[in-house]
Amino acid sequence: MHARPIIDRWMITRLARLENVVDEALTAFDATTAARAIIEFVDDDLANWYVRLNRSRFYDTEGADNRAAFATLYEVLVSVCRLMAPIAPFVSDWIHRELTGESVHLAPFVAPRAEPAEPTLDTAMGAIRTLARLGRAAREDAGIKVRQPLSRMVVVAPHIPDASLEPLTPLLSIELNVKQVEIARSGDALVTLEAKPNFRALGKKFGKKTPLAAQAVAAFTSDELRAFLRGEPLVVSVEGDSHELVPDDMTIVRRASGDLVVQEDGGFFAAIDPTVTPELKLEGYARELISRVQRMRKESGFAVSDRIALTVAGGSEVKAVIDTHGAWIADEVLATELGFVALGDSELRRDMLAIDLDGITAHVAITRIE
Repeated sequence: MHARPIIDRWMITRLARLENVVDEALTAFDATTAARAIIEFVDDDLANWYVRLNRSRFYDTEGADNRAAFATLYEVLVSVCRLMAPIAPFVSDWIHRELTGESVHLAPFVAPRAEPAEPTLDTAMGAIRTLARLGRAAREDAGIKVRQPLSRMVVVAPHIPDASLEPLTPLLSIELNVKQVEIARSGDALVTLEAKPNFRALGKKFGKKTPLAAQAVAAFTSDELRAFLRGEPLVVSVEGDSHELVPDDMTIVRRASGDLVVQEDGGFFAAIDPTVTPELKLEGYARELISRVQRMRKESGFAVSDRIALTVAGGSEVKAVIDTHGAWIADEVLATELGFVALGDSELRRDMLAIDLDGITAHVAITRIE
């Protein structure tokens, strides 16, 4: 039943949900809702999540994992064409014929499938996507590009069992470029809470005693403020005058504990360790080099499967990148030949392009291997 990888099973679950939404909308003659649902699915779920996270699975067709990715993508595209057919009959028919050889208008609107939908998996993936958004925001706060690897990330996803979340954490590692993802049950250790008194609101309760009440509010501990956020009462007593506080009486500010950079939203926490070791820095340079070579391939009009010869010239830091990560770089850019030229050993080739690898310069040339 679960022969597909977990992200493929999620994709099929999302597709099943889309089919229900579109079917109900069109039954009610609401083509606008149906069209919007299809657009959001293709843009958010399919293109910007499933395909983007699985790009490496589409480079080859030999492995079982590669074939599973292509089979899942094929099923999704065919199904989306059938859902689009009442709204966009011509383009959906053209794509469907290219995929299946048959007209979309002779196909069943919703095809039965063997795999059942998995709502629990869909919920857990929603949590992962929220954590990814927060993790990206934490990287922005730290001023660290996504291509720069980091050592670890700590996450909190309320009400999501570890057993559901843990199988999906490798997706966070890929999306946020972190080596290790740790799951915590509470964000208490990640942030401290501080209360900022609202003098105007407190003044209505304490009058001339407001400055003393404000001092008492500012002195609340993190544990007291967390209890207040959970709905437990919080009382301030000043010279015999006691009042229970309401949310308008203060603003609760969250500050990161320790060296982690933390983002929080609705009980979800994503905390990254911003420390960049020399080893991580080298890997960051390698990722920048891969990205630039991939761009050069595209700009040169190479096919996705074309093999290349890659030549890199540079100083000692560039040499360290090639020595340490050369095999990985070659594999990622489909280079069957990888050579390094030290600056000063010979003149640079005229076809070499100078590129900035986040602070160091490398000179790169690529040649398609026929």
